[in-house]
Amino acid sequence: MKITRRALTTGALAAALPVRAAEPAWIDAHAHAFVRGLKLATDARYAPDYDASWQTLLALAQKNGVGRAVLLQPSFLGFDNAYLFEALRAEPGRFRGVPWVSPSIDISPDDWEGLAQIGVKGLRFPIFGLPTPQWSAYRDMLGEALKRDWPIHLYVESRRLPEILPLLLDGGHRVVIPHYGMFDRTLGPARDPGFRFLLERAASRRVWVVMCGAYRVGPERARAATPMLLDAFGPSRLMWASDWPHTDTGLDRVTTYPKTLKWFEEWVPDEAVRRTILIDTPSKLYGF
Repeated sequence: MKITRRALTTGALAAALPVRAAEPAWIDAHAHAFVRGLKLATDARYAPDYDASWQTLLALAQKNGVGRAVLLQPSFLGFDNAYLFEALRAEPGRFRGVPWVSPSIDISPDDWEGLAQIGVKGLRFPIFGLPTPQWSAYRDMLGEALKRDWPIHLYVESRRLPEILPLLLDGGHRVVIPHYGMFDRTLGPARDPGFRFLLERAASRRVWVVMCGAYRVGPERARAATPMLLDAFGPSRLMWASDWPHTDTGLDRVTTYPKTLKWFEEWVPDEAVRRTILIDTPSKLYGF
């Protein structure tokens, strides 16, 4: 399925918010970058027919007072992380990366170290709508992540968190959950048992939640989830992100970069709390 994007230029997108000082740089903790022509995964749920380059992301972020970003491998590109690695090499001071790595390829310790040197800081499992991995196939890979204290990024339906999250936490891993905790938008945060399970896991202090992708769960539901997340995790385990370029289909096609910041400012009115979420927490987790 093809999806389109009406505007990815930076000229007018920052109009909704004033330009902010670049220092100390805010951090976008969950964004994507790609261009047309990259090889797609065979089971890709959709195929964007527009460019969302890392250069465009940097320009757009800067216009909105954001200086650094964590790039996550788009699920529709599968295990081909070449474009992600290109961005990391081009802007080592401004990007950190989270690839999706195939368990079937042989990666030497030197290769893992090379990824760490260019700014890889985690591993992604975008398994929303996909079968749960055979974790035994990832044993060595997860061991390398644990050795480097890389968090595991888990993009999965909230109802599957009770099945998967304890396994990763019991293995000693740190885990990042995107999109306001991935609660079921038809249930909302208050009635979703998977989301309640996530809130209970905050006590482990090894789970982080990214406040991004409000359009995926519904902005009003994301607003309702915000105080619940703040109460459970506190700002030291929460991060903000744009989820640019807002790729998912059939949910919301009018989200913009400045709108994501506007929602965040409205839903987290305390400036000191926002600063922790925007700067301190992602700086510590990703080594900026």
